[in-house]
Amino acid sequence: MSLNILFINSIMIYGGGEVWMVTAAKEFIKKGHNLTIICKPDSGLEKYANKNGIRVIPLRIGGDINPVTIIKLSRIISKNKIDIILTNTAKELRLSGVASKLSRRGKIIARHGIDFPLKNKFHYRFTYNKLTDIVIANSEATKKTLLRNAPWLNPEKIKVIYNGINTTDYDINKTRNLRKELGISTDLPLIGFVGRLNIQKGIKDLLNAFLQVRNKINANLLIAGEGELEENIKDFILRNNLKDSVRLLGFREDINNIMRTIDLLILPSLWEGFGIVLIEAMAAGKPCITTQISSMPEIVENNISGIVVQPEDSSSIAQACIKILSDKELGNKMGVEGKRIVKEKFSIEKMINNYEDIFNKLPET
Repeated sequence: MSLNILFINSIMIYGGGEVWMVTAAKEFIKKGHNLTIICKPDSGLEKYANKNGIRVIPLRIGGDINPVTIIKLSRIISKNKIDIILTNTAKELRLSGVASKLSRRGKIIARHGIDFPLKNKFHYRFTYNKLTDIVIANSEATKKTLLRNAPWLNPEKIKVIYNGINTTDYDINKTRNLRKELGISTDLPLIGFVGRLNIQKGIKDLLNAFLQVRNKINANLLIAGEGELEENIKDFILRNNLKDSVRLLGFREDINNIMRTIDLLILPSLWEGFGIVLIEAMAAGKPCITTQISSMPEIVENNISGIVVQPEDSSSIAQACIKILSDKELGNKMGVEGKRIVKEKFSIEKMINNYEDIFNKLPET
């Protein structure tokens, strides 16, 4: 059954939640659903949604319970005969929840892509108990956090659906190896990091670990991403004479090519939403090193598809790197297991089917 689905997002930057929306939107459209995204004008999401041929309605989304925004949302919901409304933040949830009640259309889905607790305040209890039909958590860890801090929330209302990726994007015949382009020899061990260059991602631990690795192994580090710590990274490179060993690639869209090129990925986050880059590396057959936080151990099975260490422990990260890079057979075995796990748990097909199953079980409006 074809559904009219509406995604609402009020974030200006193009981060993990926004990437998820574009990815999911394309797949829902392929399945025959009508999908529209409401987002702020000139936002990163508007840019990439338009680029991918997804219908966008730019809207200046006001503050919590903004009457102008609610009226505009209500009209859009009614005009487009919306069946499903999926939100990204609590503010969007409140605005669209009230708009849905006014228009008498649309089931409200609160997607939780970050492992953060709900606040124990009246407007949160009202929003999640009265305005929300289903809460979707991106991991068991996120679900546990929600229930631990919101005992007033009905556990039956929370469903876990893992994020998914198109695994064929990481096949060898669909990607290119960047070593020649970057001037890196084929036999040089290559470590990768992909993500925002900020404190959350454990950049300090990444750099300190790489410095320790360099004392044992002649390896290179590729860093793909942008953020406020870029100048700090450049300063670290200069102070430690690493200009020939660390490559700053900036923002890249060809993540599949990066994952195909590196030998292993490090994501040493201090806190995390989901860590989709881990799945992307695993889909390319590469082992991962990450931290014992949030959903990370649900993605990377310790000593199976990679190694999981404690956060803020650069020595353990370095030891894990040296262990994998020094044993090619181990790295290859972890890569094979990673590909298997992604196909079983984290494929885009599985994710979309799980969403459709939930959508179709909701009573009609």
